[in-house]
Amino acid sequence: MSNFRINETHIMVIRKDSATGKLVTDYLPLEFKEQAKLNELKKLSNTAGITGEDMFKATQQKGLGYLLEYYDFCDCVSGSYQCCPAINIKDVKEGFYSNSQAFYRLLESRTTPYCLSKKYKECREDPSIVAYSSRHIGWNSMNFSLNDDLSIAYNTNFGYGYANYFTANLKYKDIDILPYSMWVNYYNANIFQILRYTRTYCISNSEWQPALEFGRDVCNSLVQNPRGFANEWLVGEVRKMVDGLRRIFNNHGSVIAVNESNGSSRVLNTKEEIILYKGEKMSGALSFLGKIKEIEKLNVSMESYITSILDMNSQMVPQLQEVIDEYRGKLAELTQIDEKLLEEIAPIKSFVDNHINECAANFVGDTSYSSRREAEKIMSEVSIVFMEANEQLKDLEEKESRLSNKIYNMRRVVNTLSGYVETIESFMESEYAKAA
Repeated sequence: MSNFRINETHIMVIRKDSATGKLVTDYLPLEFKEQAKLNELKKLSNTAGITGEDMFKATQQKGLGYLLEYYDFCDCVSGSYQCCPAINIKDVKEGFYSNSQAFYRLLESRTTPYCLSKKYKECREDPSIVAYSSRHIGWNSMNFSLNDDLSIAYNTNFGYGYANYFTANLKYKDIDILPYSMWVNYYNANIFQILRYTRTYCISNSEWQPALEFGRDVCNSLVQNPRGFANEWLVGEVRKMVDGLRRIFNNHGSVIAVNESNGSSRVLNTKEEIILYKGEKMSGALSFLGKIKEIEKLNVSMESYITSILDMNSQMVPQLQEVIDEYRGKLAELTQIDEKLLEEIAPIKSFVDNHINECAANFVGDTSYSSRREAEKIMSEVSIVFMEANEQLKDLEEKESRLSNKIYNMRRVVNTLSGYVETIESFMESEYAKAA
């Protein structure tokens, strides 16, 4: 497909091969069949004295008025504020398209949305085509039945900037096929994203190729090995996650975690980093048990995996609590030190501030930061006592700032770990866990 540009020169489709029953991908050309008329309009646009209004009328006369209609089309899928509105004579008279050549460029740009809209219709009417690429603007979900047991939904939100997304969600006999292994493969994996989507893609027309090939390959694996499909795509993902959880749980040294977005590695060395990572992964895995339990509708036992996740979480609580208790003890000590340090700082700060304010009062009407800085500089030059007190204040405040940050970070760790403990204990008390 080196010369093909998806959704620009061709639309990509998944087609069912009637002979083999397998799915294949194909590329259908986007052909504008009235190019000759468009070429005539281009020639007209270069004629002296021709206006955009003249071009508008000529477009209607040549039967190309449909190019000026509204199209559900996103020009730049990764951009924002996208629109392909209908154009009327008023828009031409009052807007940028009053220029004949600008009007022609508008016409030319609308051949792609027109061809795509026609091709969408052809794809919907062709029984051999089970899925196809698109370039719709805003939220769109296209659901396709790949066969009697397998369906896929391609969900897109193109043309909305930071709110853009492109995902695929596969279901086998109404059971979501979810990428559980991502939870242990990436340190920044998102629970809610894993629970909602089988795959996520970058915001680009070219990403339709891996997205549609994924749907094709999964369906073909079901055709080739129907008995082993559930084990590979459903149970296999759970097995990989549980194996990964065991590795994390049993690892008492450094942990190498990978960033999902760019594949970079991050080594977790400190006790704090490792316990936070373990707590997150163990307690987070509990969120998947409801979906994992659904796999048993296929007469596949998931009991051993569920039990493993529950057992690891039960054993995780004492480890988390040990660090929580240790940090709370240290926090009590550090807080006392911080309070004494603040008591020591208070009179020195009062002395320094009073002298700065008295000096700064000489700068009539100027209470800005710069006047206080100038006053501080003057006082340091004329008073050794002030200079020594000011230097002592800065040293103490820097020391207190470092201590305050350490206390803040330790509290954050305690709160985070306590949240993991609460999540685990609440889950263990639930009826689901008792039943499991």
